[in-house]
Amino acid sequence: MNVLSAADLEMISKEELGEDKVREKEDIKALQEWISKSPHLQGIRKDEAHLLKFLRGCKFSLERTKEKIDFYNACRANVPAWFASWDMESPTFQKFLDWGYFLPLPGYDKHGRQVILIRSGQIVPAKTNIEECFTAILAFLDLASEDNTQAQVQGMVLLNDLGNVTAQHALMFNPVMAKKGITILQEAYPSRPKAMHFLNFPQLMQGVFTMMQSFQKEKMRKRNKVHLKGNFSELYEDIGQDVMPEEYGGKNGTLEDIQKAWTARVMMNKDWFKEQTKYKSEEAKRPGKPKSHADIFGIEGSFRKLEID
Repeated sequence: MNVLSAADLEMISKEELGEDKVREKEDIKALQEWISKSPHLQGIRKDEAHLLKFLRGCKFSLERTKEKIDFYNACRANVPAWFASWDMESPTFQKFLDWGYFLPLPGYDKHGRQVILIRSGQIVPAKTNIEECFTAILAFLDLASEDNTQAQVQGMVLLNDLGNVTAQHALMFNPVMAKKGITILQEAYPSRPKAMHFLNFPQLMQGVFTMMQSFQKEKMRKRNKVHLKGNFSELYEDIGQDVMPEEYGGKNGTLEDIQKAWTARVMMNKDWFKEQTKYKSEEAKRPGKPKSHADIFGIEGSFRKLEID
């Protein structure tokens, strides 16, 4: 659905991102040379496809790409709880797959963007926590964007369905973890989020939503769209109705089929996930001062407790 040709993608990438095939090769070589000369980055990914994903995410600014690659790997080193145990056969990941929590929808929206559906109301708060949620999102997001040229060029749209969310879901969130997760997603990941739609928005999530927005950049805050329960008219205007699953009024298959296909893809790539866990910076070898957890995320303990009405 709405798959663009290689020729169209090349033209769009050139116009919107400044991608140039000749310069692309030179930039990738320059990045590989920079990595080889950086003592703390000897253990990171430096294959062409991975570096190209970061170049596209930074609109081919070489310096900005270096900063993002460095920050991405520093985050991986400083938050081992989220990056060091990507075992898809573990109970942690199996329950998120069973819940159908994170579902990249087949094809693309009417603008050619990748659409990812997160169903927050599907998780069981008594059986998980916010750290596990972020771990799952970060791991699954890495696979969803891997080798997806169209998503890298056209960007993605995140849908967060808050239907069935209760006060117990809201109480899972705390400012320290929220800031950490949003910092990584905004500053470290090369994905290009074009919009975030919050579906079936309940009033009890207003406090969490306000807190999350406080950690977002102004540019991202402006891309947040809230939709009250059952009202998808503005969502359809933005992304088109056809890309949505049948349960949401679309024509893109059932949630059950989408979940089965995604679970199969994840499990088929279980070795790939395990391999990713070894890629990170070695902060002890960073020239000058190592990047610590506090350097990246600030000092913890300075937030007041979130209150849920």
